[in-house]
Amino acid sequence: MKKLSLIFLLTINLNIYSQGYDFKKKIFGYSLDQITMITNDVDSSFYIEDLITKIFYPDSTVTDLEIALGYYGFVLQPDYKPDRYIGLELEVMQLNDNQQYKSAAKFADSLVTNNPTGLMGLVEYSYALHRLQDTVMSARYRKCYERLCDVIFKSGDGKSMETAYIITGLKDIEVLTQFKRMTITKRKTKSKKKQTFEVVSVFQSGKLKTLYFDTSLITEFR
Repeated sequence: MKKLSLIFLLTINLNIYSQGYDFKKKIFGYSLDQITMITNDVDSSFYIEDLITKIFYPDSTVTDLEIALGYYGFVLQPDYKPDRYIGLELEVMQLNDNQQYKSAAKFADSLVTNNPTGLMGLVEYSYALHRLQDTVMSARYRKCYERLCDVIFKSGDGKSMETAYIITGLKDIEVLTQFKRMTITKRKTKSKKKQTFEVVSVFQSGKLKTLYFDTSLITEFR
């Protein structure tokens, strides 16, 4: 993968995130403002560029907190647009479906470079590399998205709006459910006090269950 060339603005007016928005949940013990401050402080051990690097190299020394702050901190960057790369995601998926793995890997490389916390890009890149018999790099990206999935599932228990899993991309739901070997049967959007949710019905091990995903970070900052 090409060297990450993410450019982040270091001066942020925190009011743009909190004004008129009521997100009271803490994410791994941190408020949105706290995550914004520590991930944009170049002297912080949780500086966003360092966290993104750790997401791509999630060895045993990388903690769940570092992965989580990288995943959620990326959405709080001032130039983040959650819909920006949907077209590229769909193109990569289509190329893989059409068995055009070299092209899929090329586009997926661009996708994960610019949207490093997008689960679908990591999944599709890993798959394309696997089909190209690049087992080392395929395993690396599989480890990236599997570690992200594990951490996201620790953001709640998914049993209610109050304890919903917190995600930063709508396509993350597809990857997360597949990761847990669930089959989606139905999904609908709900809202409550300025927060938005995807309520997803899934089959797992022959049982039907309902999961809640908090999509407020997507709808608020798009």
